[in-house]
Amino acid sequence: MDAAIPSFDLACWRGAVPRMSVAHTHDDLEFNSAPVELEYLVDGRQVVIPAGALAVFWAARPHQLVRDSGGSELAWLTVPLAQARGWRLPGEFLTRMFAGGVAVAAEAVGPLALAERAASWSTELAPTHPLHRAAVTEVQAFVLRAAFATAAEGPVEKVGGGLRADVADMAAWIAQHAAEDVTVAAVAAHVHLHPNHAMSVFRHALGVTIGEYLAQCRIARARELLLTTDAAIPDVAASAGFGSLSQFYARFRDHAGEAPAAYRRRHAG
Repeated sequence: MDAAIPSFDLACWRGAVPRMSVAHTHDDLEFNSAPVELEYLVDGRQVVIPAGALAVFWAARPHQLVRDSGGSELAWLTVPLAQARGWRLPGEFLTRMFAGGVAVAAEAVGPLALAERAASWSTELAPTHPLHRAAVTEVQAFVLRAAFATAAEGPVEKVGGGLRADVADMAAWIAQHAAEDVTVAAVAAHVHLHPNHAMSVFRHALGVTIGEYLAQCRIARARELLLTTDAAIPDVAASAGFGSLSQFYARFRDHAGEAPAAYRRRHAG
């Protein structure tokens, strides 16, 4: 799977999944639940979603399922951010999403039972399906309920067992220092590894290079600034850690599928 995907569109599916081979990003709100614990790396943090809970995060932050579901079925829903923002979601909820938070509702039951709806939504959300409009209305109601239900819940973070500790430490350090002049040598020194070895174990675990993961973190920060501030594009690039404006434009287009100004305009309102 490509590490940079503009969006998965409005889609829902259910099934057993292996650990993800690559850390990736896409500009959707991602909802998921499973009858077993799910261990993710989200924006450099190890996050464990409790069994039976419903979790949501902004997938523009680099993320990766680092432990498989053990044969249990995971239910997923992706909603393009531009579409979700038109649904008047709570400001507190969106602020948390843009900042890289993971919101959790303790139980995915009743109106939040994503797994029960996945079978019908997986087909009815197809644009040509005769029930498409009805399914979109149902998803909108689900997303609004989830946003309010998770507003008071905090993210569940702890050290899990799906990643090498040194890789997790490197990912966390990169996310924390992404706006700075980060080098492979500095990342490796943080975990007391030779740079070549650090690059090797990092790529083996996360499926991307240290440089690509750094770019994912910087692009996520740039997206946040474009959505939440009126800062000029060069200031956004600098604040996100890009020393070159041309590099910022190229990286942003690779990850978001459009120029920064176009991205800001599409999400305005």
